[in-house]
Amino acid sequence: MNPLAGNRTPCFLSPARLLLLTASLGMVGSLSLPAIAEQTPPPIVARPPTPAQQRQIQQMQERLRKMAREQDEELEHLVSELNGASRDKKIDFLTRIVTRLIEQRKAFHQESEAVRLRILDMQNPPAPLPRATAFPTPIPPPAPAAEKAESAPSTEPPPKATEQGYLPQ
Repeated sequence: MNPLAGNRTPCFLSPARLLLLTASLGMVGSLSLPAIAEQTPPPIVARPPTPAQQRQIQQMQERLRKMAREQDEELEHLVSELNGASRDKKIDFLTRIVTRLIEQRKAFHQESEAVRLRILDMQNPPAPLPRATAFPTPIPPPAPAAEKAESAPSTEPPPKATEQGYLPQ
């Protein structure tokens, strides 16, 4: 007697039908893959920076390092003031240090994000803007000076905006 016979779950598909279903699903999946591949845009490949761009990147990175060094020096100065302060002034110094640390951190993150975006712009120039397919109604050229002098004393009301092509009719 088979000890696993009692533990089998009922199968509603015969082995032949299960094989047919698996094969047909595989064929449908393989047919739809080219269609899916055609719909995905090609990956954006970053081009390597030119020597001039490399110099700019190095300058931006050096500016970030200098900013971090200056901020560290300022914090070291504040900590030395904290260490030399009397017991009742220490809370004031701690408050100044924490506040300044938060301000420095925000400034550094903003600057480093700006540098990151500039580097990305160098590597991936913006795509050209799409051209407009429909053009607005052209505005007629201005009248010559002689015609303007004649039309100035006219008391006619100005043309409506819809007549000039500014509003939909």
